[in-house]
Amino acid sequence: MEFGNAAFVDEEYETAISHYSKAIAANPEDADAFSKRAAAHLRLKRYTEAVSDATLSVKLLATPKAFQRKGQASFALGEYEAARAAFAKALELSGDGRELKRWMRKCDAEIALEKAPPTPVPLAPAPPSTTANPAAPAPSAAPAAPAPTSDPSKIRHEWYQTQSEVVVSVLARNVSPERVQVDFHEAEVDVSIKLESGAEYIHTFSLFHKIVPDQSKYSVGASKIELKLKKHTMGKWETLEGSGDAEVIAGALNAEPAVADEALKPASKKVYSGSSKDWDAVESKLKKEEEDEKPEGEEALNKLFRDIYGRSDETTRRAMNKSFQTSGGTVLSTNWKEVAEKDYEKDRSAPDGQEWKKWG
Repeated sequence: MEFGNAAFVDEEYETAISHYSKAIAANPEDADAFSKRAAAHLRLKRYTEAVSDATLSVKLLATPKAFQRKGQASFALGEYEAARAAFAKALELSGDGRELKRWMRKCDAEIALEKAPPTPVPLAPAPPSTTANPAAPAPSAAPAAPAPTSDPSKIRHEWYQTQSEVVVSVLARNVSPERVQVDFHEAEVDVSIKLESGAEYIHTFSLFHKIVPDQSKYSVGASKIELKLKKHTMGKWETLEGSGDAEVIAGALNAEPAVADEALKPASKKVYSGSSKDWDAVESKLKKEEEDEKPEGEEALNKLFRDIYGRSDETTRRAMNKSFQTSGGTVLSTNWKEVAEKDYEKDRSAPDGQEWKKWG
């Protein structure tokens, strides 16, 4: 066991498993050896083996650690009910519940998502059957904003770092600030987002190294929630998540010794996930590719309308909205002087053989 523990600390998990297996062969009733071998399997992402060893461990001796490891492995396998039951048992035995309660909240969110009915996809409105202005496009009366993120499983995150700060972007669109809760701890950050679908995104970032909670902050934007984490120790993080006490490499973000952020400002490159790739250039390239895309049919009309609407002043937008709405989608004018006094409802004309009919 001693050799297994030493190998585990050195992150030599295969070697640790070998030593724990020898200990189990010598004493098949060694609950601690099963539990620690489960922990090594977890690090190697062998979740089925981890569940098996943790289950054997709790049968021999029910400990909070063994139940927690069983819960983590079950969660990774998508067995959320079993994971929650294991975390609940660990909480019952330990009485120290902050981390276990977070895991239980994650399980509850996944279970609720599995039971939630599928979100209906709205149908696109049909294009108008006639137009009094053939040159004008006939999309909706206002540019459509991107739909809010409704599925927690679709939310991803990205990160980059400077010498003294880690920036994490949680990619969730159009989330109201009051629906977001972020709690900063020394080695963890808890993020909770209540989505409009009723589901909840919950994620705990177990950090590579410690941060300064009261100097860390977050902001909510149209496309993401941005976390700015103040590093406790300046230098490079090898990964975003870890044990919270991993070794920080001073000066690894450039060729010089660790310096304040001011020295990094002249460089436009951002270091994502510890790399030195120029992500500003990548972002510019993607943006250009999006602009160069050539939509067709109704999508092209919608894009044209959004472009015109987005570049217009308030008076032009008012003209576009009134003309399109009051004409039943048959006229789109940008001239407010013309639109202001015009009664499009009175002047509506239907195609031959048809008639306008007002509903409601």
